[in-house]
Amino acid sequence: MAIAVVALVSCNNEEVYVDPEVSDSNITGSNEDVDSEAIYACDFGLNNVESNSTIIINCLLDLEGETINLPNNISLLGEGGDIINGTLNFSEGTYIDVALMNSSLILAGEKPAIRDVSFNFEPSRWGIVEGKVSDAVALKNREILNSMMVLAKNYGFNTLKIDEMDAYFEVGARVNNPKIKSEEAILIPSDFNLAMTDNTFIRVQPSNAHSYALIMVYESENISITGGNLVGDRWEHDYTPIIDLYGNSYDSHEWGHVMDIRGGVNVVIDGVRISDASGDGFQVAGSTIRNIDGTAGNSVISTGVVLKNSIIEASRRNALSLLDGDGILVENCDILDTALGTNPTGENYSSAGTWPKHGVSFEAWRVRNSDGSLYEYEKIENVILRGNRFKGNIYGDIVLFTGSFITVENNYFESRIGNKASNNIIIRNNVMQAGEIDGEPSEYGILIKSYLVNDEETNFNYEIYGNKIDGYKNAMVLSGENFDVHDNALTGFKSAISLGKRFYYSKFYNNTLETDLSTSYGYVARGADIKDINIKNENITVGRRSVDFYDVIADSEQGLVFDNCEFNTISRNKSNIDGCENITIKNSTFNVDFSVVDDSKNILFIDNNK
Repeated sequence: MAIAVVALVSCNNEEVYVDPEVSDSNITGSNEDVDSEAIYACDFGLNNVESNSTIIINCLLDLEGETINLPNNISLLGEGGDIINGTLNFSEGTYIDVALMNSSLILAGEKPAIRDVSFNFEPSRWGIVEGKVSDAVALKNREILNSMMVLAKNYGFNTLKIDEMDAYFEVGARVNNPKIKSEEAILIPSDFNLAMTDNTFIRVQPSNAHSYALIMVYESENISITGGNLVGDRWEHDYTPIIDLYGNSYDSHEWGHVMDIRGGVNVVIDGVRISDASGDGFQVAGSTIRNIDGTAGNSVISTGVVLKNSIIEASRRNALSLLDGDGILVENCDILDTALGTNPTGENYSSAGTWPKHGVSFEAWRVRNSDGSLYEYEKIENVILRGNRFKGNIYGDIVLFTGSFITVENNYFESRIGNKASNNIIIRNNVMQAGEIDGEPSEYGILIKSYLVNDEETNFNYEIYGNKIDGYKNAMVLSGENFDVHDNALTGFKSAISLGKRFYYSKFYNNTLETDLSTSYGYVARGADIKDINIKNENITVGRRSVDFYDVIADSEQGLVFDNCEFNTISRNKSNIDGCENITIKNSTFNVDFSVVDDSKNILFIDNNK
């Protein structure tokens, strides 16, 4: 039976024509002889429907505040109509089309049956107000969206789909406490998916709150967040100093995060655009701090977190801050323009970038006490950064401040990879092409410094290989212990590989160091403490000096050895060894002699060819 109906859409009095094909032996609500010009009010009610009926809602059914008790096995199908202003008390087996659900219709009794696990959220039907709004309306927007995810999940939906929406949400926690922040954020529940499109814009309502999370996962699991544009308030934020709920003074306003994962387990973020955070674009941490020995204690540790195919841009502090977690993957993301911006007013804090100003910052909170003991309140480990593109990040692309068992592979960089105190790091198969900061090329490609605590090295076990590094003033500056550096191609540098102040138990092999820059150097060291460093099978072609060492003191038994290397100096300047001890060059070829200054000791040349 064909039904031609015109039904009122409750939000705007527009007429909608539909022509569905329906065939059922027990159907209520069809009007075969209707005038197609205008039917706004239904000519039937729901008080006397029979069990096992299907009711087509192709008109406006106003319950006028009544509660309707429905019998068993009723199906309510939306065909352009609406049910408003009342309560439907469901019995067993009742089904309601999600298109009929709205903010003025209360569903009670038995949970309705569902035929699709996805809930299509139409903002206007649920009271979301789009565009610029007051703080009170933005707060109501957040309450509505949170309640919709809870409602959808309670009815058996596992996905909330949002298409066209551009709305502001009040999320200012005004205290840097994860639990309180979760109560003031758009909070994603466990076992749930938030699915957005390119037409979805969820924005932070501008405020003076020094701390917030727009989208948050807190002590929850099995979550996906896909698509959409998540926008912070960086450019509209009020940076006036603030006193938080505990009476603490905060001036920097650096904890406003667009997405914050705190104690998230099996969380996937895919295809999301994150921008304009007043703090970090994306953060991963535990739900609270750990025991001092690094065990979880009361904290839910974030594990199995995946961020992929996403864009994180124009964050004021860091694009990504990874504080605490185990098993995190960041893949195929664009990490852009972190901490750019100037301060036009001269104030201490503004929308201008604030430290540490990196694309990705590994910054677990650890405290070394005066007695040498280590308190590990946070740990970040077993992280993979793969196939990402880093551009325009003001101070650096990655800082390995405190982290362990981290793999950085197949990425594109324009700035540095730096460190503080990290271990068991793999940096492989990346392309590093120096960008410009204030008109100057990036200073460093890979910069790993030594950091001693009670004579104990905190930077150790680095493997760096297969990387192409071009155009940096200093391609690599390395210190620490147990480095394996091989099969890298370094070009366009001023200094290729610099050995830092303290460098032990490491090897270099099969690297190519090549540039025609007239002022370029191959291996460089100044005042270095060296022990057991072996450099083998290296091909070094530079403009000025293949080796330029001053005051390099190698261990008398385990010194520094060049073996089977090829040294080519374009300008024919002699390589320099000045004030150095315990260096051997053997089985190698060079087109220019080495200059060994008289105060150098135990400098050996064995079986070389000139």
